[in-house]
Amino acid sequence: MLNKQTLWLAIGTVTATGFSNTASAMSVEERMAAMERKMAAMETQLKYTEAENQQLKAYLAQQHKPAQAVDVKPLEDKLSVISQRLDTDKKAADELAKKAPKIEVSNKGVAFKSADEQYKLNLRGYVQADSNFYVDDAVVTPAEMDKFTIRRARLTFDGTLFKNVDFRISPDFGGGQVRLFDAFIDLHYFTGASLMVGKFRQPVSLERMQTATNLTFVERAYPAQLAPNRDVGVMLHGVFAYPGYKAQYTPQPVFKEFFGYEVGVFNGVRDNQAVQNSDTEKDNNKEIAARLFSHPFSHSGTALEGLGIGVAGTWGQPQGNALNSLVSAGQQTILAYSNTATSSGEQYRIYPQMYWYWKSFGMMGEYLLSSQNLYSVGFNKHAVQNNEAWHINMSYMLTGENNSFFAIKPNNRFDPSAGTWGAFQVAARWSELNIDAVTFQNIGTQANPYSFASLSNSVKNAQSWALGVNWFLNDNLKLMTDYEETLFVGGAAGKADRTTEQAVFSRFQVAF
Repeated sequence: MLNKQTLWLAIGTVTATGFSNTASAMSVEERMAAMERKMAAMETQLKYTEAENQQLKAYLAQQHKPAQAVDVKPLEDKLSVISQRLDTDKKAADELAKKAPKIEVSNKGVAFKSADEQYKLNLRGYVQADSNFYVDDAVVTPAEMDKFTIRRARLTFDGTLFKNVDFRISPDFGGGQVRLFDAFIDLHYFTGASLMVGKFRQPVSLERMQTATNLTFVERAYPAQLAPNRDVGVMLHGVFAYPGYKAQYTPQPVFKEFFGYEVGVFNGVRDNQAVQNSDTEKDNNKEIAARLFSHPFSHSGTALEGLGIGVAGTWGQPQGNALNSLVSAGQQTILAYSNTATSSGEQYRIYPQMYWYWKSFGMMGEYLLSSQNLYSVGFNKHAVQNNEAWHINMSYMLTGENNSFFAIKPNNRFDPSAGTWGAFQVAARWSELNIDAVTFQNIGTQANPYSFASLSNSVKNAQSWALGVNWFLNDNLKLMTDYEETLFVGGAAGKADRTTEQAVFSRFQVAF
């Protein structure tokens, strides 16, 4: 801070130095006036400096003033309320998430599930576009000419209710028809005893139990024609695991457990009866069907682990039921019954069966004896007919996949850009059908000498061999090509043998 003493000292100094050179030229009065002017200027500067000092002190004092206390409790209360609301909202969101349904889309179809998975709905389906070509063009009717056709176009709706009730509805639109293949419910509170009611496959043919998408050949073998297809009824079934393991329930037996059984009561269907004709009953008599099937070497770790053996059969007493024609591998009629022939009386089937799958190798074999009482209304003739059919097929996965009774899963999907081509399977089959000689009884009348069937348009024996190649592009796409040749005994005019059938079948399949 400047004071007057300091100021006068400064003035004296300035006077002594600034005016020393001019002292001799100025009078005393002039020097005093100059000094007063200098002093006035210095006093003005001093006042200005003191004002700045006061402003600086005030500013510094304001900066170091203690902060005024703030009440944060209202803020803390608000923060607590917000935190509680967030916790409540999170708990509510978690509860909604637990109850929210689940939707899954995969190569196995579309699945809708409740959060607890006690309710399920699955949508699946497949389409099979076929072609049939006859090498010799020896057709019998225009319907049996070379052709392309939509063999199957099937949707399947299945699911679960209340965790222990399964259902399935499966309509098919192939061949220009609408047919109901499956419509059943299954109560499965115990894996050892489940109850199925509705329309489903009778537990007889092993190849018939193989889903159409998993067939090794385009057409099934002859035993499947003598066995029942779908029927309406009620069935008790169950599975038992190998000791030390737990059995797994499936809505329809899929032959994976150590031992399984099926036994049911049905309306009863005739040999090769169309699915759409099995929904109505023809008489008051019912048919009993049953099967026992086992994998005796389950969990053994040996080559025989994939061996399954079983036996099935039916028994019934139909009355006046119409008989159905049988067809060749090429789907040409090879046994045509008389319009007056019916199945009346005891009928039974005996059906031993087996398969064996080990690594890339697979084999399936079946034999069927179908016995029924034939009755000709017009001629009052009766006969016990015993027909036989059997087949054996073998297959091998060229690309190293595990062969299976079920779906084949390629190790690599078809992707040319990646140099992968899917999976390839080769297969061979022999199948044979023998029609009982009593079917062709000659009753000696000139108008119609045969009461049940005529050798002039029906064969008494058919032997078919087939070779096939299957290409699995991925889990959903499959291409099949078969060549099948069939030799006949009988079936032509004058009881001559029918011309050998040489047919090439192909199939493009899309399944999801």
